Amino acid sequence: ECPMFLKTINDFAVSKYPVTEYEYLDFVKAGGYTNDKYWTLENLEWRNSNNITMPFYWFYENGNYYKKHWNEIVLVGSNIPMCNISWYEAKAYCKWKGFRLMKEEEWEYLATNKGTTLFPWGDAPIDKKKANLGYEYNYCVDVHMYEAGNNYNNISQLIGNIWEWCEESIYPYDNFVIDPVYKEMSYPFFGFKKICRGGCWAVNDFIINSKYRNAQYPDCHIQFIGFRVCI
Repeated sequence: ECPMFLKTINDFAVSKYPVTEYEYLDFVKAGGYTNDKYWTLENLEWRNSNNITMPFYWFYENGNYYKKHWNEIVLVGSNIPMCNISWYEAKAYCKWKGFRLMKEEEWEYLATNKGTTLFPWGDAPIDKKKANLGYEYNYCVDVHMYEAGNNYNNISQLIGNIWEWCEESIYPYDNFVIDPVYKEMSYPFFGFKKICRGGCWAVNDFIINSKYRNAQYPDCHIQFIGFRVCI
């Protein structure tokens, strides 16, 4: 994260909340997993070779979509954010809606209020009123909760609840130097893993901040990762 460097951010618009299960269900019902035009060649190869027909943990029965949630079966379609979703699926949804994923620089721009604050809500430390972290609810919660954690533009849940996929693969920042003690930390994954930002409900609050970088392979759908749309 050091040294600091300047970055120009172009104008963009972004959804206030992450994409919800309810919204993603429309994509599934509209044939999003069977219409090839929403999938790139790489994404299609992953979808077809793994026989992906709907999100991880979901299944269809008697006219409804359900998901396995811990030891229960629940009806899909709530206002919790979509998670356990791969970068490939998030990209297909965005193409279906005519949007795109956020860039990492855009996410941090929002989470630091143009680089002026430590967190989306300001400089006050994280607490239980601002973000769903540290196993508080043992899962994701409704996207309308935690309005106290909104940024200055009223964008919600940038910190906590779910990780958020960003558009780019992870690459080093300017003037990056490999840590000689822990060189395996990020270097082997540059160009392969996709950026995730924000932390999820299963992450402790002392780990997460508005500049924390995470990354996962684009086919990862076992992590609590979702996304929001941007244009």
